[in-house]
Amino acid sequence: MNQRALHRRWLPMPGNEGGSPGTTALWKLPVGNRFHSLSLAYTGVTLAEMTEIRIKLNGLVIQRFSGTERDLLNQFLGLKAAGGILRIPFDRIGLKNRDQEELTAINTNVADAQGNKISAFTVEVDVDAGATAPAFELDAEQSDSIELNLDGSKAGPGLIPYLIKGNRSPSGSGEFEIGDFNYGRSDSLSLNRITFLPSANNIEQVEVMANNERIFKRKAAINTRIQEDGDAGRVPQSGAWVIDTTENGYGAATIPLVGLSDFRYRLWVDGAMTITALQEYNGVLPR
Repeated sequence: MNQRALHRRWLPMPGNEGGSPGTTALWKLPVGNRFHSLSLAYTGVTLAEMTEIRIKLNGLVIQRFSGTERDLLNQFLGLKAAGGILRIPFDRIGLKNRDQEELTAINTNVADAQGNKISAFTVEVDVDAGATAPAFELDAEQSDSIELNLDGSKAGPGLIPYLIKGNRSPSGSGEFEIGDFNYGRSDSLSLNRITFLPSANNIEQVEVMANNERIFKRKAAINTRIQEDGDAGRVPQSGAWVIDTTENGYGAATIPLVGLSDFRYRLWVDGAMTITALQEYNGVLPR
């Protein structure tokens, strides 16, 4: 790692464009540094009234979530509830190795050997029409961009932390299978974490199959206890069913998805529901 990355700085970002009730607040972030996290301070608007937040690199949406969803993910990672400041982390929190934590920091304005680089970094927040008087301030946790990898090659954008949102709706109790989520693409080289949020009832058990081989199967209570006992400081949240490959603090323990011919989840549910799936992948910018 470039040693300059160890020296963090917290800087206010330029103000947002828009953001009145029923519109979208837009930030155009200055490139040239490495972004480890963002902190969005908000007043006159609730988390629920931030109906969708989008993180874009070069115009491509790499993360999409609501304010309440990001806050739930943060609390699972052991961060404090928002309370007027919503954290948006890009580092992988709670790992034993700092290089692994910072592997997914956003490395801007540095080209790889093919000339690919992050030249535009924007944040968008959709504000519900019922918000009273929205006001925002955005700060960034940064370090110097990394120019070279440890092997001497040009660093470029590096590994990108994607968060892809999907919805599925079991019609009743029993086994429910999902086999069409992303895997093995530029936005899904490996699975870091997936969070299932049921609108009603409960997810009792989850199984993961890769090329028809079972690689994970746990009941809800066992899954919660393992995450509570792990070394990564996880705090399981009521109503959320999470598969976290880094629950023991090992950043290299992701599920590889490249080269698979089939990848699917089997969920055992006790009633009808709509499931929101927040899929956190490690990937790269498309060439």
